[in-house]
Amino acid sequence: MRLRRAVALFFRRLETWQRFAVGAAVLATMGAVAGLVLIALPNPHTDAGSPPPTTARPVVTSSTTIPPRHARVPLCPLTGTPAPGRKVPARPALGVKVGNDPASRPQTGLLSADIVYDEMAEGGITRYLAIYQCHGAPVLGPIRSVRWDDWHLLASYGHPILAFSGGIDQWDQAVAAQSWLFDANGSVLPGANAYYRTSNRVAPWNYYTSTKALWALDPSNRPPPPQFSYSRRVPSDATPAASVTIANFDTNDSGLTNLTWTWSASRHAWFRSYGGVPDVDSSGLQLRAANVVVELVRTVPGPYAESGTVPDTESITAGTGQALVLRNGAVERGVWSCPRYGETTALRFPDGQEMTLSPGNTWVELVPENGYPVTVTP
Repeated sequence: MRLRRAVALFFRRLETWQRFAVGAAVLATMGAVAGLVLIALPNPHTDAGSPPPTTARPVVTSSTTIPPRHARVPLCPLTGTPAPGRKVPARPALGVKVGNDPASRPQTGLLSADIVYDEMAEGGITRYLAIYQCHGAPVLGPIRSVRWDDWHLLASYGHPILAFSGGIDQWDQAVAAQSWLFDANGSVLPGANAYYRTSNRVAPWNYYTSTKALWALDPSNRPPPPQFSYSRRVPSDATPAASVTIANFDTNDSGLTNLTWTWSASRHAWFRSYGGVPDVDSSGLQLRAANVVVELVRTVPGPYAESGTVPDTESITAGTGQALVLRNGAVERGVWSCPRYGETTALRFPDGQEMTLSPGNTWVELVPENGYPVTVTP
């Protein structure tokens, strides 16, 4: 009772504004105490084992988004390396036919390719099918005519573009009939708009293009599926190799000559040469690869003469055969297999285990299984 009368007397002596201030302070104190009591009480939604209300929202403590600690970096599908800008480009695989006879050298743009296929064309001459996806080439060429191998190799790349400079009528018609690829024939419109001729070479070795111009022809935004598996771990049974030579699988001004890939530990890549001469592009840089896959394939003569009376050579890449994988200064021996065109080619050790590549660009040498010995130098 004494305390109550003292409090009443205290309030009567205060001015009106002072009464409001003290009352507000009391109410604030009571609210804080009530909040502490509620926190201490058990929560019927969580303590009883039931999930929290679905309307609950997380407390935002910062305007900065914190990425997961172990977020996966997007990888380029055709190299296994981190995608530029942490995003795989929304565009299809682009296969471009590039010449490799002596008059075609030095080529431009091959160092930017994700994958390059080295195919037998005819008469001992090879040509390239260069595949681009994550990276492009502002200048690319010289562009040459299509071969039977080209659209068969591209069949496992989803919905690719095939860029070339004409060819035998039957092959042009065959490419145009493939509904799963985009026909970027540079000898007819509208595809020809993506190509141009240079003044520093004579035809037909002066036909050039760019990956930007070719991708602009096709509105597709679907990246291709991976063609190989990648791992930074080198298999324990891989054999050290200083170089690998394929006899008579290249040409120079004197005729057939050897193709050699030589490992450079300092630059961590395989370097290409023919006849003992470095194979360079138009910038003077030697052609190189993180991986070289040698597939021994069956070949048959094609039905049409590509150069005068010489029939084209068709490499059969459906089926199975011996394979060598060059990576990280070592060679792995196994088999390649592809049940049918359109399926991805598998690389496996003789015991069935998968062969992996080192992340990076890859050259695939499609070598006839007879007449082109492959020699590994330790």
